Parts: sequence; structure tokens; C-alpha cells
Amino acid sequence: GVPRPRSILEDDDAEIDLSEDNEVVNGASPNTPPAHLRKPSGKPTPLEYKAHRETLRKEFPEGWAPPRKLSREAMDALRQLNRHDPEKFRTPVLAEKFKISPEAVRRILKSKWEPSLDKR
Repeated sequence: GVPRPRSILEDDDAEIDLSEDNEVVNGASPNTPPAHLRKPSGKPTPLEYKAHRETLRKEFPEGWAPPRKLSREAMDALRQLNRHDPEKFRTPVLAEKFKISPEAVRRILKSKWEPSLDKR
């Protein structure tokens, strides 16, 4: 038959290293610099995040909902009107016609993004 495996307790000749590697215990990679030499992550801390969320809740009690959203077709129509007669359909005129801010019109006209055909 097959010999049974030897127990660690039976093998008195083998040396067992019970020392702990500090980097492994602390979760650092082998090439990670010490904590005092590392740069901050740039991610907001939990306290900063909480303060930001509270500010948003105070400013927008019902949550963020832009006053007016345009459909893809409306954006295309806005672009076509501007292309057809840029002098007549200037940004303020389009903003008034579509009931959105002039900044939103400017961004729509500036944007070149088009959804893929399967998403349309």
C-alpha cells in the first residue's frame, strides 16, 4: 500500500520558521514604501465623504433632478436647427425654445458623442 504521510509532530528534524514578516502581516506588498513615505491616495476620507453628502442633502432635499432633460431626438433637432441657420438659431434662442439653460445648449452643440447604433 501507500505509506501514510508523516505528521509535523513526528518530524523533529525539520526546522519550522515561526517568525512573521511585518510587511505581510500589515498587508503591504514587498515593494511598498513605508507608510511615512507614501503619498495620500487622493480618495476622500470617510469624514470628507460624509460632509459632502450632508451638503448635497441640504442643497437638494428631494435629491438631484435637473429641471429639464432632453431626449436624444430633441438634441438632434437642436443641432439640426443650429446647423440649418446658425444666425437665426443662436444659443439664447435655442435655450428659450427648448426651455433649457444656454449652458446646456452650448454643451449639446459642442458635444460630438453619438450612441452606437444598437443603443439607439
